[in-house]
This record gives sequence, structure tokens and C-alpha cells, in this order.
Amino acid sequence: MHRWLTLCVLCACSEYDFVAKTDTVGGGEPRIAVDPEFLDMGVYELDGPAGTRLVTVSNVGEAPLTVYGAAITDATGPFGIAVIDETRLEPTRAMDLIVEFTPTAVGTSRGQLVVNSNDPARAHTTVELSAEVPDRPTEAAPVIELTPTTHDFGVLGLDDSATAMFTVRNTGTAELAVSELMLVADTSEMNLDRLEATNGGLPWFIGPEESRTVLVQYTPSDDVRDDAELIVYSNDPVQSGVSATLTGNGRSFSGFSTGWYIYDDGLDHETTSSPDHPVDSHGDLNLYWYEPSGVNGLMESSDPEADFAHMRAYVIAGAGAPTEITGPISFASSSHLATFAFATYTYIACDFWIDPGDDPGLYAVGADAVDDGVQFMVNGQILGHMYLHSEPRSWSLVDAGRPGEVNTLIAILVDDSRSHRYLSELRFTRDGVMIE
Repeated sequence: MHRWLTLCVLCACSEYDFVAKTDTVGGGEPRIAVDPEFLDMGVYELDGPAGTRLVTVSNVGEAPLTVYGAAITDATGPFGIAVIDETRLEPTRAMDLIVEFTPTAVGTSRGQLVVNSNDPARAHTTVELSAEVPDRPTEAAPVIELTPTTHDFGVLGLDDSATAMFTVRNTGTAELAVSELMLVADTSEMNLDRLEATNGGLPWFIGPEESRTVLVQYTPSDDVRDDAELIVYSNDPVQSGVSATLTGNGRSFSGFSTGWYIYDDGLDHETTSSPDHPVDSHGDLNLYWYEPSGVNGLMESSDPEADFAHMRAYVIAGAGAPTEITGPISFASSSHLATFAFATYTYIACDFWIDPGDDPGLYAVGADAVDDGVQFMVNGQILGHMYLHSEPRSWSLVDAGRPGEVNTLIAILVDDSRSHRYLSELRFTRDGVMIE
């Protein structure tokens, strides 16, 4: 933004000499007045031409008023002021200041002009400034609106399907031309229907306040989360492309859960590669840093949900068919390890369902005993740990459980010394009652 050279316009000039009241009454003080005190500089187009307005500074007192200068409080903002020299105004005299606004951002801009003078009561006189840059051109133009902007199909059974309707509307004042409408998805389980029998083929020409509707159908074929984006391109001069996001998931099991997926790769995994994670006791939490899924038991994870999903896939791929839940489960096997330098890992995983509207705080997971240690996780959140000689424990799912969704539990059983390893009475309960 440029700043001008010195510029001031003196008003109320006369060919006659004025006699100040101080000369006739023997005293008095200068008094400053600014007009307006609140300056609305109007409406502008983004990156369009700058505009100027005047602020009049007057001496309404009885002694000469000295205006030392005027400045905008934010010198880097969109408002500017012509530089002025120190100016003396006799009583009844006035001068004009030229304020400039440069439209560089959408929205309402506000600023302050401060005039400094020798007025003993108002040495610093403030003028509030404002200007508006709407987010649309002021001339007639099409405006595209896509609603809704998000849609969650929720969790559907694998034999179910659902349909979402989206509306493309022209809320502008000129004809909207829709050139493309597409569904970008990583799955074939969501499909777009442009309803061409009703809407006709593209391009669509939509008048002001008119609309078209399209449908997206979702038929899940697995229990993997599905995401898609509906994208519409048009001649809207401000946002040529608009989009809406869609999500959904399938539920591949009925009842409460899939059952238990149990995976033990049968290998000894070293625990000495990181000096930051030394293992020197049974059930040491550093053991989980070495678990072999590739996400290290979520220890120090920067993205727990993504890492947890990776771990779930790792366990299910290795476990094979799940074991039906008919009551608490106990797992035991022998161990040949004789040093903390190695550990074995066994995963117990379970997908489970919490009904919509149900209180996740009623659900809990727990066990009676463990050797050497176990870590419990639900939906990427570490619930807690049990160690050798621990008392029976359970953890509520009040913060981790998600009603109306497929949830996942993973327990990592670890052994790091030569002894019998086990996990006893692993169980789900709802309101204290075992879930089968």
C-alpha cells in the first residue's frame, strides 16, 4: 500500500483576516472536533480498486489548535492516511484528512485513525474505521451450494444398503452451469446416481434458486470403513469446485462380537535394540515397544487410531477364524526364555458392538491373573496393564467405547522369562454381567 506525500485541505477560508477570540476576550483553549467519529468507508470487491473518504478536523475552541499529525494504529493493515505536516488551525478553521482503504481480504475490516493535537482535553482523538469486502462479486453471478456437506451411513449389515440424497442449488443471481459431478471413492461399495432420467445429462444449467438432486447408494461388503467424496464443478466465480464427504462401515457379525482372534507367531523377539527402552523386570512397560506388529503396542504413537487399525489387521491376518465367546477365556502356553533380552507376544483381539444410545460406561473388560504382563487397548486407547501377581482388574469403556459403531479390543500378552505364561479369565461384562 502506498502512502501519499503531504496533503491537507484547509476549509472555511476567507479573503478577510480573522481575529481569534483569544485576542478579544483575553483567554480560552483550543478544542478539536472530528467528523465523522465513525467512518464507514463502504463496500469493495476483493483485490479491486482502493477507495478514499474524508475526515474533517475542526477547531471549535477559542485558541489556535495545533494538529501535530495523524496516523493509522495498524500501519500494515488495509487502511492508510495521507501524511500531514504539523498544522495550526485558528478558531472556526478546519482541515480534511484523506483516508484510503485497499481491499485485500474478505470480510469486515476495522481500524483506528488517531489525530494528535494540543487540545488539553483530547490530545489523542480517535476515529473508528470500517469497510466491507463481501465474499462474492457485487455484480450478478451464480453461487453453488451443495447440501449436505457430510453424510455418515453409520454401520450397516453386509446384506443391507442405504441411500443418501444430495442437492445442488444455485443461490446466486445468474445461471449456474454444472460441468462435472463425480464420486471419488476408495471403494466400489458407494455408487453415484445422477438421476439423468430427471436431470438430463451434463452440463446442467440451473437458474437462480433452482436445484438438482443426486443419490449415493452404499452397500457394504466387508467390515472395513469406507470413505468417499462427492465433487461438483461449476462456473461459480468464487468456488468452482464444492464437495461433500461420505463415510460408512459394514458389520460382518451379528450379536455382540466376532469372538476372540488369538495370534501367537511363536517367535522370540529381542528387546535390546533401543537404549531408551531397557527391559529389566517382569511386565516392564518397555516390553511393548518391541512387539512385532510394527506399531510397538502404541507406545509413543503419534497417531494411535491409525496404528491401532494396523495392529488389528496384523492380528486378524495371523489369527485365522475367531473363537466363539461362550464365557471368560484363558490362554496359557509354555515359555523357554531365560533372559530379559527376548520376549514372546500373544495377541487376543475382538470386534464388538455397542448399541446406539447404549451407555459405554456399562461395559468393562478385565482379567483375573497374568504372567508376565498384559496391555489392554480399545479403539486405539490404552486402558491399562496387569502384571505378574496383580490382583484381578477390570476397566470401564466409558471413555473408549463408541455406541453405534464396531469397536475393537486388543490385549497383548507378553512373556520375558523362563516360566509358564498365561492370561486367566479374560472377559467382557455389561453392568457386571458376563457377555456371551
